[in-house]
Amino acid sequence: MGPLDLLILVAGLAVAGFAKGLAGMGLPLIATPVLAGVFGPRDAVVIVSIPILVANSLLIVTGWRRVPRVIGEIVPMLALGAIGTVIGVQLLAGLDQRVFAALISALVVLFLARGDRLLGNDPDARRVRVAGPAIGFVGGLLQGSTSIASPVVGSYFQARKVSPADFVLIVAIIFELNSIVQIGGFLAYGLLTPELLALGIAGLVPTLLALMAGIELRGRIPEHRFRHVIVVLLVASVANLLWRTFAG
Repeated sequence: MGPLDLLILVAGLAVAGFAKGLAGMGLPLIATPVLAGVFGPRDAVVIVSIPILVANSLLIVTGWRRVPRVIGEIVPMLALGAIGTVIGVQLLAGLDQRVFAALISALVVLFLARGDRLLGNDPDARRVRVAGPAIGFVGGLLQGSTSIASPVVGSYFQARKVSPADFVLIVAIIFELNSIVQIGGFLAYGLLTPELLALGIAGLVPTLLALMAGIELRGRIPEHRFRHVIVVLLVASVANLLWRTFAG
C-alpha cells in the first residue's frame, strides 16, 4: 500500500468516524465506498468491519446505563438481525442487486415521508412489533453483505422519533451484534486475512479520534438539528446505494 492509499484510508475513516460519533450511523456508508476505490469492494467491506465493531462498542460503553432497558425493547430485532446477517454473508451476493436496492430505497423513502403515520406513537402497537423484527432482518442482510445497514434501520427509528441518545445507542447495539456475526462469517469463509485485519486495526486510530469529536459535538446540538443530520445521512445512504448498484 502506497502513501496515497494510506492517506485515503485515514481520511475516509476519519470522516466516517466523525459521522458515526455525531449521528450514531454513517461509518460504513462513508468509509466503504472510499476504501473500495483503493482495495476493491469485498476487501473494503472486510476492512471496515473492524472499525465498525470497535466504534459501536465505544458508543455502547458511553451509554451503558441505558443498555438493559434498550436491549429489552429490541430483542426481536436483534435476533432477526443476526439471522439476516448470517444469510447476508452467505447468499446476498447472488441476489439481483438492482431489485434489492430499489426495494430498500423505496422503504427508506416511505419511512421518511410517512413513517410517523404508519407506525404511530404507540411503541407497543402491533404494527410496530411486526415492523421492527422485519427491519432488523433486512438490516442484517445489508450489514452481512455490504456493512451498510443504516438505510433501513436508521429510517425506522427516525420514524419512531426516539430521542437522540436512545437513537445512537439502539443502532449501536443492533450494528454491534450484526458486526460480530459478520466478522465470524468472514473468519469462517477465510475473508478476514491477516493483511486486511492489520489494515482494519490501523484504521482504528483515525476512526476513534474522529468518533470522539463527533460525540462531543452531538452533545451540543438540539434535538431537531440532530434529526436533520439523520435525514441527510439517510438520503445520502439511498443515493449511495442506488449509485453503487446502477452505475458501479
